[in-house]
Amino acid sequence: MPHFFIPPKNIKQSSFVIEGAEAHHLTNVRRVKKGDEIRLFDGTGKSYLVCIENVDKLKVSGRIIKEEELKPTRIKLNVYQSVPKGERFDWLVEKFTEIGVSKLFPLITERSVVKKVPESKQKRWERLSLSSSQQCLRQDIMEISTPIEFNAAVKNISSDAFNIIPWEGASNINKGWEPLYGALSSKAEVTKLTQANIFIGPEGGFTMDEIKLAEKSGIIPVSLGQRILRVETAGLVSAILVLNGFGEFISK
Repeated sequence: MPHFFIPPKNIKQSSFVIEGAEAHHLTNVRRVKKGDEIRLFDGTGKSYLVCIENVDKLKVSGRIIKEEELKPTRIKLNVYQSVPKGERFDWLVEKFTEIGVSKLFPLITERSVVKKVPESKQKRWERLSLSSSQQCLRQDIMEISTPIEFNAAVKNISSDAFNIIPWEGASNINKGWEPLYGALSSKAEVTKLTQANIFIGPEGGFTMDEIKLAEKSGIIPVSLGQRILRVETAGLVSAILVLNGFGEFISK
């Protein structure tokens, strides 16, 4: 069943009103008509089964048949992802939204190729997150932060979380660093934690100073295996492994 976004302010008791671009899409692309049933979500975790009663080019309205609350996630996952050159971050926004990442932080590091993000690109990422939520039937919207410097980001995290930084040098067994899965399984209180943070470096990797700062902040350097992964691959693989480790993909 079609799944569309509606601002919370457009829900009034047992009725709804859709205006603007979304109304245009419903009337001109989806060709909805009076009596059709569709699903709406307000981005805060609420979903609605509704019946359309009035349709015109600028507004679609009707009544709410049923309201559903978002089932709570097992873990809130924040990804601090270095912005790669080109359009690869667009793809990441879509995939992170689909798999259930809670918040995405565009990360600026010492070796980042992309140091500044124009407002137009930030707005585009927000639109992509919204449209991806619609397509994958997600009831909330992945939040996208404004870009954040690495030094500020590591100070921003909670010590009561599972905090990792995948790094190609983490396979150095003399330092005692371990694979990501090992870090998950060795965290005895893993099932009690409610938040996780992942830091993904740029094309040139993190500097040693950044790794040392991360360790001082309680962030665990981990290995993703023998091969060097591209920026976007490392981000997506890490997020999937952490979500799976916390049971997010297990039926509830």
